[in-house]
Amino acid sequence: MNMKRCIRAAACLALMLLAALPALPAQAATTNVKVAVDCKLPPFQYQDSDGKLKGMHIELMNEIAERGKLNVEYVVFERTMDAVDALAAGEVDAVLGALPEDMGGHESALSITRELSSASTCMVVDNDKLGRVLNPDENPHRYIAAFELGTMKLYQLSQLNIMYTAIMGNQIQLYEALRNGEVDAIITVKDSVQHLMDQDDVNDRYTIALNYMTSVSYSILVRKNDRVLYRTLDETIGQLRASDRYEQILDKWIVNVELETAQARIHKLLIFIAIIAGVAAVIIGNTMYMNARLKGLVAEKTREISRRMDQLEVAGELRNRLIEHSPGGSMLLHANGDVLLMNSVARSMVGNSEESAPAENIQDMPVFGSIWEKAAPKGGVMMERPELIVLDAGESGKRTYRYQYHASSTPDEIVLLVEDVTREEREKQEVFEESKNQSLNRIIAGIAHEIKNPLMSIRAFASLIRRQGDDPEFQASFGEYVPKEVDRINRLIETLINYARPPRGQKERIFIGDLIEDCVCLAHVSAKKEIVLQCEVAAPAYVYGNKDQIRQALINLLINSIESVEAKLSTLGGEAVGGLCVRVSGFRRAGSIVIEVYDEGLGMSEDDVVKCTEPFFTTKKTGTGMGLALAKQFVQENAGQFEIESTPGAFTAIRMIFEEDIQE
Repeated sequence: MNMKRCIRAAACLALMLLAALPALPAQAATTNVKVAVDCKLPPFQYQDSDGKLKGMHIELMNEIAERGKLNVEYVVFERTMDAVDALAAGEVDAVLGALPEDMGGHESALSITRELSSASTCMVVDNDKLGRVLNPDENPHRYIAAFELGTMKLYQLSQLNIMYTAIMGNQIQLYEALRNGEVDAIITVKDSVQHLMDQDDVNDRYTIALNYMTSVSYSILVRKNDRVLYRTLDETIGQLRASDRYEQILDKWIVNVELETAQARIHKLLIFIAIIAGVAAVIIGNTMYMNARLKGLVAEKTREISRRMDQLEVAGELRNRLIEHSPGGSMLLHANGDVLLMNSVARSMVGNSEESAPAENIQDMPVFGSIWEKAAPKGGVMMERPELIVLDAGESGKRTYRYQYHASSTPDEIVLLVEDVTREEREKQEVFEESKNQSLNRIIAGIAHEIKNPLMSIRAFASLIRRQGDDPEFQASFGEYVPKEVDRINRLIETLINYARPPRGQKERIFIGDLIEDCVCLAHVSAKKEIVLQCEVAAPAYVYGNKDQIRQALINLLINSIESVEAKLSTLGGEAVGGLCVRVSGFRRAGSIVIEVYDEGLGMSEDDVVKCTEPFFTTKKTGTGMGLALAKQFVQENAGQFEIESTPGAFTAIRMIFEEDIQE
């Protein structure tokens, strides 16, 4: 404590010296930043009775803003998920006090800074229900527990004697549920529940049954494309955490009960020793008393260490059970590939019937060795999403596996999950082919009609070649028009062949100009003459993905738009002067590539916009309801986003948004 006070005094002296120096030239202008705050996490971030934002995170953010030259405007949200959605939509610039699990499906668009603060979780129990929790073997009546989403993994609850669990949105909801008797216990952030119990003076009513269960880390979320703000926040957090100011803010808001208790005991001991310093007999008696107290503390700490060891043993057993009972093949590996543990599914994949852990390396195993060779983790970086690999299984033919690496709680250990998805991928392919065949039926009818016109022109020239073959004017016309009509037929047939060929499973670099032109060419032959089909490619750009899936998605959108415009034309009775428009555009937006299909058709209501991508939902008498559902699925499988904007009776605009593929 004396050392800490000395350091703080030195820091204050340094600040006074700096204040005495002449003023430096004005720095760069500040940046305005909107920061979203979920105010249901005391004492980290909350609103007082006057509606003013307070808490450790608010004070840390203000310090970060001052150091990083930021002008912060706080926007209060009732739920973290609403704040994250607002960030993804561009309504705010950052989300304060977010967990890594709070991204809510926006992982591809958001980044999380380094740790702003951390806390431990504990179990708080109503004293009347304490026997159910502490003595599950003696008391068969199980209890009801609740926890906040993102602070606890479901598998961590398996060793607890819980009847069922409730998931709450924030720490205040957890506390209120416990106070109102809706649940018997809560798994909560210890600092937060301690703050609330101290505030209501109800510490005697509840007991912390499990003092430490896991830890949570709070950070700041920003959009991935906002790299300057991310770097400013991330670097400033690192500088702040390395300074004394961080410890000052932490000590102000987070009360270390154990430290205060220990300090109080030491303080009492010093006073006691000072008082009895001159009385030898009293000193001896009190020394014996303090020895007894110290022995009690040592015994208590020994029991605590024993409990921690038991918890670690239970955690290891739980880990082994999770791996063994995983529905797919699971392996626990060293970073060098040595296999520590594998479940029965994995053993069957490699043809090993022994239940003990095999003393071998993953590189020597079938299936798993091929996966390791293709995508072994580099530098401790795990996979963000599962990947597929197709392997030759000998007489069984080719089989498709889905795999993903996860970091273990133990350093230098990796969990590999592998699942045979051959049947699933085959069923996906069948749905893909069915959708393509539905589109082909319409396109082929249009191509047949489109080919008929140039064939009639060629036939006319062929019938006149005997009578006018020597006529120079006829020869010039023949040489000009016949090759054009043949090229036209060849172009239609080549486009149809490219679309109808067997799909390729691998991803590739795709030029969006060629992709849009091919799809518009196919759609043009099936559109009525009253429909104006336009093609606008504003950006010569590339995306990376499965070309067949993206092409199929674009064809589905085009056919939907053409059918919507045709339906509107039938209601107008030919009164649409100049025809109605279907337009395909390709352009850049906020660092992404957008492929948009716009039509002046019937449009959709808000309810239809929400439901139109659900499988089998359709407003057509003969529709299957799979066109938009498949299009959205194909876009998402290629790391894209799907947007729909529509006004009934006016227009519909559907956008497929992909990350641009830029070659270094």
